[in-house]
Amino acid sequence: MASIPGQTIGVGVYIDFLIQSTSLTRMQISMSYMIGTIMSSLLLPLAGRCYDIFGSRVMIVFAGIGLGIAMLMLSQSSNLIMVIQTLLPEINPAVSGVLVMTFIFLLLRQFGQGIMAMVSMNTLAKWFDRHRGFVSGISGIFVSFSFAGAPLFMNVLIEEYSYTASMFLLALICGLGMALIGWTFYRDKPEDCGMLMDGKKIDADEKTNLSEEREITLKAALRTYNFWIFCLGLCSLSLIITGFTFHISSIGALAGLSRMDAFGMFLPMSVISAVSHLIAGWASDRMPLKYLLMILLVSLGMGCLGILHLESIWFRMLVISGFGISGGLYACLIIVVWPRFYGRKHLGSINGLFMGAQVFASAIGPPVFGISENLTGNYSTSAWISAVLCL
Repeated sequence: MASIPGQTIGVGVYIDFLIQSTSLTRMQISMSYMIGTIMSSLLLPLAGRCYDIFGSRVMIVFAGIGLGIAMLMLSQSSNLIMVIQTLLPEINPAVSGVLVMTFIFLLLRQFGQGIMAMVSMNTLAKWFDRHRGFVSGISGIFVSFSFAGAPLFMNVLIEEYSYTASMFLLALICGLGMALIGWTFYRDKPEDCGMLMDGKKIDADEKTNLSEEREITLKAALRTYNFWIFCLGLCSLSLIITGFTFHISSIGALAGLSRMDAFGMFLPMSVISAVSHLIAGWASDRMPLKYLLMILLVSLGMGCLGILHLESIWFRMLVISGFGISGGLYACLIIVVWPRFYGRKHLGSINGLFMGAQVFASAIGPPVFGISENLTGNYSTSAWISAVLCL
Protein backbone atom coordinates (compact mmCIF):
# COMPACT_ATOMS: atom_id res chain seq x y z
CA MET A 1 0.00 0.00 0.00
CA ALA A 2 2.82 2.40 0.88
CA SER A 3 4.41 1.83 -2.53
CA ILE A 4 1.49 3.56 -4.31
CA PRO A 5 3.34 6.89 -4.89
CA GLY A 6 5.96 4.94 -6.83
CA GLN A 7 3.42 2.89 -8.76
CA THR A 8 1.98 4.03 -12.07
CA ILE A 9 -1.44 4.44 -10.50
CA GLY A 10 0.08 7.05 -8.18
CA VAL A 11 2.34 8.77 -10.69
CA GLY A 12 -0.49 8.95 -13.24
CA VAL A 13 -2.47 11.31 -11.00
CA TYR A 14 0.28 13.92 -11.30
CA ILE A 15 1.11 13.62 -15.00
CA ASP A 16 -1.02 16.56 -16.18
CA PHE A 17 0.37 18.79 -13.41
CA LEU A 18 3.95 17.75 -14.21
CA ILE A 19 3.41 18.56 -17.89
CA GLN A 20 2.25 22.07 -16.94
CA SER A 21 4.95 22.79 -14.36
CA THR A 22 7.92 21.39 -16.32
CA SER A 23 6.78 22.63 -19.77
CA LEU A 24 7.52 19.16 -21.16
CA THR A 25 5.22 17.46 -23.64
CA ARG A 26 3.27 14.33 -22.78
CA MET A 27 5.60 12.33 -24.99
CA GLN A 28 8.69 13.74 -23.26
CA ILE A 29 7.25 12.90 -19.85
CA SER A 30 6.39 9.41 -21.10
CA MET A 31 9.93 8.91 -22.41
CA SER A 32 11.41 10.13 -19.13
CA TYR A 33 9.18 7.70 -17.28
CA MET A 34 10.18 4.87 -19.60
CA ILE A 35 13.92 5.51 -19.33
CA GLY A 36 13.79 5.94 -15.56
CA THR A 37 11.76 2.78 -15.20
CA ILE A 38 14.10 0.78 -17.44
CA MET A 39 17.09 1.96 -15.41
CA SER A 40 15.26 0.91 -12.27
CA SER A 41 14.55 -2.52 -13.72
CA LEU A 42 18.27 -3.06 -14.33
CA LEU A 43 19.04 -2.36 -10.66
CA LEU A 44 16.31 -4.55 -9.15
CA PRO A 45 18.15 -7.88 -9.53
CA LEU A 46 20.93 -6.35 -7.40
CA ALA A 47 18.31 -5.25 -4.87
CA GLY A 48 17.04 -8.84 -4.81
CA ARG A 49 20.50 -10.12 -3.90
CA CYS A 50 20.74 -7.47 -1.17
CA TYR A 51 17.42 -8.73 0.17
CA ASP A 52 18.85 -12.26 0.47
CA ILE A 53 21.80 -10.82 2.43
CA PHE A 54 20.24 -8.15 4.66
CA GLY A 55 16.66 -9.39 5.01
CA SER A 56 13.26 -7.70 5.07
CA ARG A 57 13.73 -5.33 7.98
CA VAL A 58 16.75 -3.46 6.65
CA MET A 59 15.46 -3.36 3.08
CA ILE A 60 12.00 -2.00 3.95
CA VAL A 61 13.57 0.86 5.93
CA PHE A 62 15.90 1.58 3.01
CA ALA A 63 12.95 1.57 0.59
CA GLY A 64 10.84 3.85 2.80
CA ILE A 65 13.55 6.48 3.16
CA GLY A 66 14.35 6.33 -0.55
CA LEU A 67 10.69 6.70 -1.56
CA GLY A 68 10.28 9.70 0.74
CA ILE A 69 13.28 11.44 -0.80
CA ALA A 70 12.00 10.69 -4.31
CA MET A 71 8.58 12.21 -3.53
CA LEU A 72 10.21 15.35 -2.13
CA MET A 73 12.26 15.69 -5.30
CA LEU A 74 9.15 15.19 -7.44
CA SER A 75 7.41 18.02 -5.58
CA GLN A 76 10.33 20.31 -6.48
CA SER A 77 10.89 19.01 -10.02
CA SER A 78 10.28 22.36 -11.72
CA ASN A 79 12.74 24.08 -9.36
CA LEU A 80 15.34 21.37 -9.94
CA ILE A 81 15.01 21.88 -13.69
CA MET A 82 15.56 25.62 -13.22
CA VAL A 83 18.70 24.92 -11.17
CA ILE A 84 20.10 22.70 -13.93
CA GLN A 85 19.33 25.37 -16.54
CA THR A 86 21.08 28.01 -14.40
CA LEU A 87 24.18 25.89 -13.88
CA LEU A 88 24.29 24.61 -17.47
CA PRO A 89 22.65 27.28 -19.66
CA GLU A 90 24.06 25.75 -22.84
CA ILE A 91 21.81 22.69 -22.43
CA ASN A 92 18.43 22.78 -24.15
CA PRO A 93 15.65 23.33 -21.55
CA ALA A 94 13.78 20.27 -22.79
CA VAL A 95 16.90 18.12 -22.38
CA SER A 96 17.50 19.31 -18.82
CA GLY A 97 13.83 18.71 -18.03
CA VAL A 98 13.95 15.17 -19.37
CA LEU A 99 17.17 14.45 -17.43
CA VAL A 100 15.72 15.66 -14.14
CA MET A 101 12.43 13.82 -14.57
CA THR A 102 14.22 10.64 -15.65
CA PHE A 103 16.30 10.64 -12.46
CA ILE A 104 13.25 11.30 -10.26
CA PHE A 105 11.26 8.56 -11.97
CA LEU A 106 14.23 6.21 -11.50
CA LEU A 107 14.12 6.79 -7.73
CA LEU A 108 10.33 6.52 -7.55
CA ARG A 109 10.21 3.25 -9.45
CA GLN A 110 13.24 1.75 -7.73
CA PHE A 111 12.06 2.39 -4.17
CA GLY A 112 8.29 2.27 -4.73
CA GLN A 113 7.26 -0.27 -7.33
CA GLY A 114 10.59 -2.05 -7.01
CA ILE A 115 12.16 -2.60 -3.59
CA MET A 116 9.20 -1.82 -1.33
CA ALA A 117 6.80 -4.04 -3.28
CA MET A 118 9.37 -6.84 -3.57
CA VAL A 119 10.18 -6.84 0.15
CA SER A 120 6.51 -6.90 1.12
CA MET A 121 5.71 -9.82 -1.18
CA ASN A 122 8.78 -11.81 -0.16
CA THR A 123 8.08 -11.33 3.54
CA LEU A 124 4.56 -12.69 3.15
CA ALA A 125 5.86 -15.63 1.12
CA LYS A 126 8.49 -16.47 3.74
CA TRP A 127 6.05 -16.55 6.65
CA PHE A 128 3.38 -18.78 5.09
CA ASP A 129 3.43 -22.08 3.19
CA ARG A 130 0.26 -24.18 3.03
CA HIS A 131 -1.93 -21.11 3.57
CA ARG A 132 0.18 -18.78 1.43
CA GLY A 133 -2.50 -18.34 -1.22
CA PHE A 134 -5.29 -17.69 1.26
CA VAL A 135 -3.23 -15.16 3.23
CA SER A 136 -2.32 -13.51 -0.07
CA GLY A 137 -6.03 -13.18 -0.79
CA ILE A 138 -6.69 -11.55 2.58
CA SER A 139 -3.90 -9.02 2.08
CA GLY A 140 -5.13 -8.46 -1.46
CA ILE A 141 -8.43 -7.10 -0.17
CA PHE A 142 -6.65 -4.22 1.55
CA VAL A 143 -4.21 -3.69 -1.31
CA SER A 144 -6.94 -3.68 -3.96
CA PHE A 145 -9.08 -1.11 -2.18
CA SER A 146 -6.09 1.07 -1.35
CA PHE A 147 -4.89 1.02 -4.96
CA ALA A 148 -8.38 1.77 -6.24
CA GLY A 149 -9.04 4.52 -3.75
CA ALA A 150 -5.58 6.05 -4.06
CA PRO A 151 -6.24 8.09 -7.25
CA LEU A 152 -9.40 9.56 -5.75
CA PHE A 153 -7.71 10.23 -2.41
CA MET A 154 -4.69 11.82 -4.07
CA ASN A 155 -6.96 13.90 -6.30
CA VAL A 156 -8.76 15.18 -3.19
CA LEU A 157 -5.42 16.11 -1.61
CA ILE A 158 -4.45 18.00 -4.75
CA GLU A 159 -7.73 19.93 -4.87
CA GLU A 160 -7.70 20.62 -1.11
CA TYR A 161 -4.09 21.78 -0.91
CA SER A 162 -1.96 21.66 -4.08
CA TYR A 163 -0.17 18.98 -6.05
CA THR A 164 3.21 19.89 -4.48
CA ALA A 165 1.82 19.85 -0.93
CA SER A 166 0.15 16.49 -1.55
CA MET A 167 3.51 15.05 -2.65
CA PHE A 168 5.10 16.29 0.58
CA LEU A 169 2.36 14.65 2.65
CA LEU A 170 2.79 11.36 0.79
CA ALA A 171 6.55 11.53 1.38
CA LEU A 172 5.90 11.68 5.12
CA ILE A 173 3.15 9.04 5.20
CA CYS A 174 4.40 6.46 2.70
CA GLY A 175 8.12 7.17 3.00
CA LEU A 176 9.10 7.95 6.58
CA GLY A 177 5.96 6.31 7.97
CA MET A 178 6.61 2.99 6.24
CA ALA A 179 10.26 3.04 7.30
CA LEU A 180 9.21 3.35 10.95
CA ILE A 181 6.56 0.64 10.61
CA GLY A 182 9.02 -1.67 8.88
CA TRP A 183 11.72 -1.27 11.53
CA THR A 184 9.18 -1.91 14.28
CA PHE A 185 7.27 -4.89 12.89
CA TYR A 186 9.19 -6.55 10.03
CA ARG A 187 11.21 -9.73 10.63
CA ASP A 188 12.84 -11.62 7.77
CA LYS A 189 11.57 -15.15 8.43
CA PRO A 190 9.70 -17.06 11.17
CA GLU A 191 12.78 -19.07 12.14
CA ASP A 192 14.33 -15.84 13.46
CA CYS A 193 11.51 -15.74 16.00
CA GLY A 194 11.68 -19.42 16.96
CA MET A 195 8.77 -20.37 14.71
CA LEU A 196 8.00 -22.18 11.47
CA MET A 197 5.85 -21.05 8.57
CA ASP A 198 2.07 -20.84 9.13
CA GLY A 199 2.60 -19.86 12.79
CA LYS A 200 3.92 -23.20 14.04
CA LYS A 201 6.55 -23.42 16.75
CA ILE A 202 9.81 -25.28 16.19
CA ASP A 203 10.07 -28.54 18.12
CA ALA A 204 12.74 -31.22 18.17
CA ASP A 205 11.08 -33.35 15.50
CA GLU A 206 10.70 -30.47 13.05
CA LYS A 207 14.26 -29.15 13.31
CA THR A 208 15.46 -31.97 11.08
CA ASN A 209 12.97 -30.94 8.38
CA LEU A 210 14.27 -27.38 8.07
CA SER A 211 17.18 -28.45 5.86
CA GLU A 212 14.88 -30.35 3.50
CA GLU A 213 13.24 -27.24 2.04
CA ARG A 214 13.67 -26.68 -1.69
CA GLU A 215 16.62 -24.37 -2.39
CA ILE A 216 16.77 -23.69 -6.14
CA THR A 217 19.22 -20.99 -7.20
CA LEU A 218 18.48 -18.20 -9.66
CA LYS A 219 20.71 -19.80 -12.28
CA ALA A 220 18.79 -23.08 -12.02
CA ALA A 221 15.42 -21.29 -12.06
CA LEU A 222 16.31 -19.55 -15.32
CA ARG A 223 16.67 -22.95 -16.98
CA THR A 224 13.09 -23.94 -16.16
CA TYR A 225 10.04 -23.61 -18.39
CA ASN A 226 7.84 -22.39 -15.54
CA PHE A 227 9.91 -19.29 -14.83
CA TRP A 228 9.69 -17.88 -18.34
CA ILE A 229 6.01 -18.72 -18.90
CA PHE A 230 4.89 -17.05 -15.69
CA CYS A 231 7.37 -14.19 -16.02
CA LEU A 232 6.23 -13.28 -19.54
CA GLY A 233 2.54 -13.69 -18.70
CA LEU A 234 2.70 -11.53 -15.59
CA CYS A 235 4.87 -8.92 -17.33
CA SER A 236 2.20 -8.58 -20.03
CA LEU A 237 -0.20 -7.30 -17.41
CA SER A 238 2.38 -4.82 -16.11
CA LEU A 239 2.87 -3.40 -19.59
CA ILE A 240 -0.83 -3.01 -20.36
CA ILE A 241 -2.10 -1.77 -17.01
CA THR A 242 0.77 0.71 -16.70
CA GLY A 243 0.05 2.18 -20.12
CA PHE A 244 -3.67 2.42 -19.38
CA THR A 245 -3.21 3.93 -15.92
CA PHE A 246 -0.50 6.38 -16.99
CA HIS A 247 -2.76 7.93 -19.64
CA ILE A 248 -6.09 7.39 -17.87
CA SER A 249 -7.04 11.07 -17.77
CA SER A 250 -6.30 11.46 -21.50
CA ILE A 251 -8.07 8.20 -22.39
CA GLY A 252 -11.10 9.30 -20.41
CA ALA A 253 -11.11 12.77 -21.98
CA LEU A 254 -11.14 11.32 -25.50
CA ALA A 255 -14.15 9.22 -24.48
CA GLY A 256 -15.96 12.27 -23.10
CA LEU A 257 -15.39 11.36 -19.45
CA SER A 258 -14.48 13.87 -16.77
CA ARG A 259 -11.27 13.46 -14.78
CA MET A 260 -13.25 12.26 -11.75
CA ASP A 261 -15.27 9.78 -13.85
CA ALA A 262 -12.11 8.36 -15.39
CA PHE A 263 -10.42 7.83 -12.04
CA GLY A 264 -13.73 6.61 -10.62
CA MET A 265 -13.44 3.41 -12.67
CA PHE A 266 -10.75 2.20 -10.29
CA LEU A 267 -13.20 1.89 -7.38
CA PRO A 268 -15.47 -0.86 -8.81
CA MET A 269 -12.36 -2.35 -10.38
CA SER A 270 -10.89 -2.72 -6.89
CA VAL A 271 -13.97 -4.57 -5.62
CA ILE A 272 -13.70 -7.11 -8.44
CA SER A 273 -9.94 -7.33 -7.95
CA ALA A 274 -10.29 -7.98 -4.22
CA VAL A 275 -12.86 -10.73 -4.75
CA SER A 276 -10.87 -12.38 -7.53
CA HIS A 277 -7.69 -12.18 -5.44
CA LEU A 278 -9.40 -13.89 -2.52
CA ILE A 279 -10.82 -16.63 -4.75
CA ALA A 280 -7.49 -17.05 -6.55
CA GLY A 281 -5.68 -17.30 -3.22
CA TRP A 282 -8.00 -20.08 -2.09
CA ALA A 283 -7.71 -21.83 -5.46
CA SER A 284 -3.92 -21.53 -5.64
CA ASP A 285 -3.59 -23.74 -2.56
CA ARG A 286 -5.61 -26.45 -4.33
CA MET A 287 -4.88 -26.39 -8.09
CA PRO A 288 -2.05 -25.93 -10.63
CA LEU A 289 -1.12 -22.29 -11.04
CA LYS A 290 -1.10 -22.47 -14.86
CA TYR A 291 -4.91 -22.34 -14.94
CA LEU A 292 -4.92 -19.11 -12.96
CA LEU A 293 -2.42 -17.63 -15.43
CA MET A 294 -4.66 -18.59 -18.36
CA ILE A 295 -7.70 -16.92 -16.76
CA LEU A 296 -5.58 -13.84 -16.08
CA LEU A 297 -4.58 -13.44 -19.73
CA VAL A 298 -8.12 -13.96 -21.05
CA SER A 299 -9.62 -11.38 -18.69
CA LEU A 300 -6.78 -8.96 -19.44
CA GLY A 301 -7.49 -9.24 -23.17
CA MET A 302 -11.18 -8.52 -22.53
CA GLY A 303 -10.24 -5.36 -20.65
CA CYS A 304 -8.05 -4.21 -23.54
CA LEU A 305 -10.96 -4.53 -25.97
CA GLY A 306 -13.07 -2.40 -23.64
CA ILE A 307 -10.74 0.57 -24.19
CA LEU A 308 -11.88 0.75 -27.83
CA HIS A 309 -15.25 2.33 -26.95
CA LEU A 310 -14.87 3.66 -23.43
CA GLU A 311 -17.70 6.12 -23.99
CA SER A 312 -20.11 3.17 -23.81
CA ILE A 313 -21.12 2.00 -20.34
CA TRP A 314 -20.94 -1.61 -21.53
CA PHE A 315 -17.35 -1.25 -22.70
CA ARG A 316 -16.44 0.53 -19.46
CA MET A 317 -17.89 -2.44 -17.61
CA LEU A 318 -15.72 -4.71 -19.78
CA VAL A 319 -12.63 -2.69 -18.80
CA ILE A 320 -13.58 -2.70 -15.12
CA SER A 321 -14.33 -6.43 -14.97
CA GLY A 322 -11.45 -7.52 -17.22
CA PHE A 323 -8.77 -5.47 -15.51
CA GLY A 324 -10.29 -6.16 -12.10
CA ILE A 325 -10.20 -9.96 -12.48
CA SER A 326 -6.73 -9.99 -14.02
CA GLY A 327 -5.43 -7.62 -11.35
CA GLY A 328 -6.63 -9.87 -8.55
CA LEU A 329 -5.11 -12.97 -10.13
CA TYR A 330 -1.86 -11.12 -10.75
CA ALA A 331 -1.60 -9.98 -7.13
CA CYS A 332 -2.02 -13.58 -6.00
CA LEU A 333 0.39 -15.18 -8.46
CA ILE A 334 3.33 -12.85 -7.85
CA ILE A 335 3.29 -13.91 -4.19
CA VAL A 336 2.71 -17.66 -4.46
CA VAL A 337 4.40 -18.75 -7.69
CA TRP A 338 8.13 -18.29 -6.96
CA PRO A 339 8.33 -19.80 -3.44
CA ARG A 340 6.21 -22.75 -4.58
CA PHE A 341 8.48 -23.56 -7.51
CA TYR A 342 11.87 -22.56 -6.11
CA GLY A 343 11.78 -22.31 -2.29
CA ARG A 344 12.68 -19.42 0.02
CA LYS A 345 16.47 -19.36 0.29
CA HIS A 346 17.10 -17.58 -3.02
CA LEU A 347 13.68 -15.91 -3.20
CA GLY A 348 15.18 -12.42 -3.21
CA SER A 349 17.37 -13.10 -6.24
CA ILE A 350 14.63 -14.86 -8.20
CA ASN A 351 11.92 -12.36 -7.36
CA GLY A 352 14.37 -9.51 -7.91
CA LEU A 353 14.97 -10.63 -11.48
CA PHE A 354 11.24 -11.03 -12.06
CA MET A 355 10.55 -7.61 -10.56
CA GLY A 356 13.21 -6.15 -12.84
CA ALA A 357 11.51 -7.72 -15.86
CA GLN A 358 8.12 -6.53 -14.62
CA VAL A 359 9.34 -2.97 -14.12
CA PHE A 360 10.97 -3.06 -17.56
CA ALA A 361 7.65 -4.14 -19.07
CA SER A 362 5.84 -1.38 -17.22
CA ALA A 363 8.31 1.10 -18.72
CA ILE A 364 7.20 0.15 -22.23
CA GLY A 365 3.49 0.61 -21.57
CA PRO A 366 3.22 4.43 -21.38
CA PRO A 367 5.24 5.07 -24.59
CA VAL A 368 3.23 2.44 -26.49
CA PHE A 369 -0.03 4.13 -25.50
CA GLY A 370 1.49 7.60 -25.95
CA ILE A 371 2.77 6.84 -29.46
CA SER A 372 -0.65 5.47 -30.39
CA GLU A 373 -2.28 8.74 -29.33
CA ASN A 374 0.34 10.88 -31.08
CA LEU A 375 0.10 9.03 -34.40
CA THR A 376 -3.63 8.29 -34.58
CA GLY A 377 -5.22 10.71 -32.12
CA ASN A 378 -6.65 7.88 -30.00
CA TYR A 379 -5.63 4.75 -28.10
CA SER A 380 -7.33 2.12 -30.29
CA THR A 381 -4.08 0.90 -31.87
CA SER A 382 -2.44 0.33 -28.49
CA ALA A 383 -5.59 -1.42 -27.26
CA TRP A 384 -5.52 -3.86 -30.19
CA ILE A 385 -1.79 -4.51 -29.74
CA SER A 386 -2.36 -5.19 -26.04
CA ALA A 387 -5.24 -7.56 -26.72
CA VAL A 388 -3.17 -9.54 -29.23
CA LEU A 389 -0.28 -9.69 -26.74
CA CYS A 390 -2.54 -11.48 -24.26
CA LEU A 391 -3.03 -14.34 -26.74
